[in-house]
Amino acid sequence: MAKYTLLVGSAAFMASAAADMAAARRRLLVQAMTFEGDEAGLGVGRSVLASPAADRRVLVDDYTRFVLSDRFVYSPHSLLDADFRAELKATRAMFEAMLEGGVGVRVTNPAGTLLLGFPFRNHKKLIVSDNAAYLGGINFSDHNFAWKDLMLRVDDARITDLLAADFDATFQGRGRSWRARLGDIALYGLDGRDNHQGFGDVFAAIEAARREISVVSPYLTFPFADALARAAARGVEVTLLAPLANNKPTVRDYQVWFCARAGLRLRLTREMIHLKAMVIDEATLVLGSSNFDFVSYRIEEELLAIVSNAELAADFRARVLEPMLADALPDSAAPSDRWRGRRAAVLLGAADSVLGAGLPIPRTSVPWRG
Repeated sequence: MAKYTLLVGSAAFMASAAADMAAARRRLLVQAMTFEGDEAGLGVGRSVLASPAADRRVLVDDYTRFVLSDRFVYSPHSLLDADFRAELKATRAMFEAMLEGGVGVRVTNPAGTLLLGFPFRNHKKLIVSDNAAYLGGINFSDHNFAWKDLMLRVDDARITDLLAADFDATFQGRGRSWRARLGDIALYGLDGRDNHQGFGDVFAAIEAARREISVVSPYLTFPFADALARAAARGVEVTLLAPLANNKPTVRDYQVWFCARAGLRLRLTREMIHLKAMVIDEATLVLGSSNFDFVSYRIEEELLAIVSNAELAADFRARVLEPMLADALPDSAAPSDRWRGRRAAVLLGAADSVLGAGLPIPRTSVPWRG
């Protein structure tokens, strides 16, 4: 049976991951959407370079070539900032050093001409080190490390082989959707083209809830919010934990408006969080890279796990959910007026309509070019 370890916060995650990377002999496969040349990212890069694993490879999304520290690389504000330019230079140098050190580095989903492919991100976060694997929401950058988040370490050869196969397919530009069940865990690789099928089991789990659903997500929107509203309507107690200091305030405004209308209990963390997970009836834990939002549902490549393990769910509740709820603020702490939430719902709905228009979604990878 697989062994699960919840690693809450970047410090716990990196202490464990660094040890596994140093111990790897056969393979070390590392993937993130954001991988920056700051203290956090450089630490991961050094661990990759120092690893004695025979097969060392890195996948980073093209997002990192255009956005660092939540700032667009080629904006005048960014280019005039000496510290920002230094981080950009360090990021490029980090990947060049990996290549020179024998690490395979490829970039997922190039944005292409006029950045027309920019929305179609590979959102996965993954480390495979021999027979241990990490999945969850943590990117490799200082600002992501500062946000509350977690990774799940899985110690099981069959599961890590599945995740390694997903990495291999993406590395070769052959990303595809898949799902597998091994014991008490169901794993999903979503390629952004038929995510509604993979997320079907999440909706089924929400539909099967009888007592309680607790969700943590900074960006939760439809269609997941609608499924939670249906659960609340039949008497399930539904709680959403989301950040007051959201780096996407339009999403926060939507959440405040929607939860009030739908009867969901909303609690707001004082600081920005990046953690995304769902506990259902104290027996099932849903987690991975998905933010449970319309972008994830429509177009992003994701890794998702549904773990039917009451012990793991209880650990999440004790070490993550209850401490966050104890320190959270009521929804009244958020700015609110008659039109704010409705305006947010209209804007997000319009974006969803564009993403759902059946646009071709390219999925590929190319060699790193600074």
